[in-house]
Amino acid sequence: MTADRSITVTRRISAPPATVFRYWTDPQLVRGWYAPVDEWIVGTAEITPGVGGGYHITFGPAEDADAYTEKGSYLVYDPPHRLMWDGTVEGEGADDGVTRIEITFAEDGDGTLVTVVESGMSAATAEEHEQGWAAGLEKLAATVEAAAH
Repeated sequence: MTADRSITVTRRISAPPATVFRYWTDPQLVRGWYAPVDEWIVGTAEITPGVGGGYHITFGPAEDADAYTEKGSYLVYDPPHRLMWDGTVEGEGADDGVTRIEITFAEDGDGTLVTVVESGMSAATAEEHEQGWAAGLEKLAATVEAAAH
């Protein structure tokens, strides 16, 4: 299996970059949106900010909120502009090993363009990851925008 695929997903969120960045780096805020499926929940969200820090998140269906474990180490931690890490996902069907994820937060008028680039995936899972990030960014947008009202 060759892990040479890369995906890019972008979503505009109606909040400033500093606000959106916090939703990626504050464990309490991460719990509100990070599970990629609407019916799923985040079981654990531990985050140590800064380069060399990292995160450990579990998620899954409510009865099994630790069905998947995602963890990584930050290579770039530049609030509120950019995050980058090498990470892994463990759980059923998670077979890609380490991937590199870069998130940028670009000011866009009164909002933020969030762009996720993930590289190092196999062709077999690139589409699934792209769909997961698209759903996750939709959930993030809804969560951030609901909190603003």
